[in-house]
Amino acid sequence: MGRRLLSALVWLVTSFSAFSAGLTVLSPTPRTTVAVGQRFDVQAEAENTAGLFWEVTLDGQPLAGEVKGNRFVVPALSVEKPGTHVLEFRLLQKLGKKGQTQVVASARQEFEAKAWPQGGGRVRHVILFVGDGFGFAHRTAARAFLYGFEGGKSRGFLAMDTLPVQSAMVTASLSGFVTDSAAGAHAFATGTKTANGMMGVFPDTTEDDGDNPTVETLPCLLFRTRGMVSGLVSTADLTDATPAAFVAHVADRGEASRIARQILESSEPCGVRVLLGGGKKTFSSPDLLPFFAAQGFSQVFSASELETALQARPRKLLGLFADRHMNSPFDIQKRGDASVVGGYPDQPSLSAMTRAALQVLKENPAGFFLMVEGALIDKQAHMLDAERMLWEVYNLDQALKVALEFAEKTNSDGDPTNDTLVILTADHETGGLVLPGVTDPSRMGTRDQVGTYDRMGFPEAADANGDGYPDNPDPEKKLVLHFGGAPDHFDDFRSQPRPVAPAKAGDDRKVHANPEKDGQTGVLYTGVSEVTVPEHGYAPDRGVHTGVDVPLLALGPGSERLTGVRDNTEIFFAILQALAPKP
Repeated sequence: MGRRLLSALVWLVTSFSAFSAGLTVLSPTPRTTVAVGQRFDVQAEAENTAGLFWEVTLDGQPLAGEVKGNRFVVPALSVEKPGTHVLEFRLLQKLGKKGQTQVVASARQEFEAKAWPQGGGRVRHVILFVGDGFGFAHRTAARAFLYGFEGGKSRGFLAMDTLPVQSAMVTASLSGFVTDSAAGAHAFATGTKTANGMMGVFPDTTEDDGDNPTVETLPCLLFRTRGMVSGLVSTADLTDATPAAFVAHVADRGEASRIARQILESSEPCGVRVLLGGGKKTFSSPDLLPFFAAQGFSQVFSASELETALQARPRKLLGLFADRHMNSPFDIQKRGDASVVGGYPDQPSLSAMTRAALQVLKENPAGFFLMVEGALIDKQAHMLDAERMLWEVYNLDQALKVALEFAEKTNSDGDPTNDTLVILTADHETGGLVLPGVTDPSRMGTRDQVGTYDRMGFPEAADANGDGYPDNPDPEKKLVLHFGGAPDHFDDFRSQPRPVAPAKAGDDRKVHANPEKDGQTGVLYTGVSEVTVPEHGYAPDRGVHTGVDVPLLALGPGSERLTGVRDNTEIFFAILQALAPKP
């Protein structure tokens, strides 16, 4: 049984309220909230519909749909009235007597619809930053590693530390306490929950990817109803879970070729004007680049080409800066082995891509939505590579500065209808990161290499040139970043010249610490994740996601809706409700 179908079945088994006598409501899922006017599929299925017919109502009124096999389907339903709505499904059987029927199975599902925008909205521009895998400890580590301490106080703060709203977000998916990036980004993009591994769709009971119920994503909704355009920027392959979730509808996040085609096909109807990130190989096999060109996208493949293209003031922009995922700034800055970047030494920073996206999108008078992802926080945390992970946090923070400069101009120019809302959050935390102390250089290679409490005092830190990155990734007294959500692994808390997997599968089909990563110089730390290699899928040889709350930071009109502890679906509605009335 595939992981996708398993996630769906786990959800179905636990959704007792939507299940009655063999009739299952697939969509909307329990406790779903949608936006007024947002399109979503309604689907229900029964075990056996032979000789039966459907009767479905919405708020007591008959609801027309299509019967497809054992399913009743209403494609692209939307409601215009806010509040609670009730769907009732009945399967009936005709009796021998004329006109008489008998209910064989029934089910009832409620869903909520939220009005938007709300009174007093001022926002025309929305910039959402997603630090993939970014947790509270990641932020603390980045600050301490860059600025250090004096007199017990931090010598500086990150740009993200200055945002006035400093809250927390709950990250669970529809199928489990610990989400993956697909389900996490789906929540931001649609305001609804789905199972891990899925985006833009709800789970069902088949392996067929084409029959899952779908839901409209934020860029498509904004363009269809308001003419707002969108941009997607990421240091990952653009078909990776987070950027893809804002336009794609797939039940398997691994279908890169299908996602690439959906990105192409949705760019015009969903108003996508900027696509910047990795994935050149993905979009070239099969070659989709000529089709993007036919839609008017200027195409660039290096930082230099990006700067040149901007001089021509392109209306649409596609930038692909690596075959798959882009490299961490750690490697672009040649802090390790210079060969790691391969054939792409001229990759733009996340701040350069953000600045480019804003230059293109700001020309749209109806406004824009921009999603910017620091994807490598997650990918390097999976590798338990603390330095490459931190360098991506700095990459994200530098990009945030660009957005804050833009917001400062729009939010103080006297026009109350063109303001900017900036949000920074994460889809989940990766690695179970903890900061137990500072390295003791005299005891390296022993369990005493970590000095806890005040034995080693404060970590050394410096940024003499003010570029926003530490001068030295390996000071003598170094902040210890330990990954608790991980397999068995060796660690000497020094940077790696090249990324190295922390563990690997053995002939016994068990995962063991990889001696190639600090096996001669580090200490063996016992992990908590699974060790058995599954028959299908990946070996559990990386750090894992955790279910802890993640930072939720915001600035601008509407940011007050994100105070306190919030569910990840609330990002979607906070954005919509903050918008200014349509011109």
